[in-house]
Amino acid sequence: MKILADIVSTVFNPVVLLFPLPYLLVYKVSNDDGLSLKWFFFSSIFLLVTCLFVMIAVKRKIFTDIDVSKREQRPLLFLFVSIIAMVYLSGLFFLQGPPILFFAITGILVGVIIFSLINLRIKASLHVASSSALIFILSILYGGNFLFLLLLIPLIAWSRVKLKRHSLSEATVGGIFGVLITLCMYLVLKFVLQINM
Repeated sequence: MKILADIVSTVFNPVVLLFPLPYLLVYKVSNDDGLSLKWFFFSSIFLLVTCLFVMIAVKRKIFTDIDVSKREQRPLLFLFVSIIAMVYLSGLFFLQGPPILFFAITGILVGVIIFSLINLRIKASLHVASSSALIFILSILYGGNFLFLLLLIPLIAWSRVKLKRHSLSEATVGGIFGVLITLCMYLVLKFVLQINM
C-alpha cells in the first residue's frame, strides 16, 4: 500500500497538476489551441523555475524534501512562490495575457497568503489543498468530463496520511481549504465580475 501511496502522491503532486492548467483555462475561454499552447509554454517557464528552486533547496538541505513537509520551512517556499507569481503577473500584464490567467494567478496569491496564516496554526496539507483546488476548478469548468476527478481528492488525502506526511485532520483541512478557495474565486469570477465560462 505504501508503494501505491507513493505513486498517488507523486502523480498528483500540485506542480505536476499545475502544468496543464494554463492550457485548459485559456482553451476553455478561447477555444483556440494556438493561444492555449502559447500561454501553456509561458506559464511552464515559471513552474520550472519553481521546481528548480525547490530541488536546489532540497539539495542544500534548506528543505527536507520536495514536498516541503516541515511547517517551519514553508514560509520560504510561500515567499518564493509569491515573488514568482508577481513576476508572472507582470509578464501577463506586459504581454496582454488572457484575463483568466490574471484571475488564476490572483487566486494562487490569495491562496498562498491564506494558507500561510493557516500554516501558523496547523500543518495543513499543501499537497491536498493544491490538488483539491486544481481538480475542483477543472470539475466546475469542464463538468461531466472532469467530475470523476473529484474522487481523486480523498485518494490524494489518503496517500499523504499513509506516507505519514500528514495526519487525517491536516489532510482534511487542506482538502477543505482547496475546495473553498476555488469555489470563492469562481463565484467572484461568475457573479461579481460576470465572466461566463
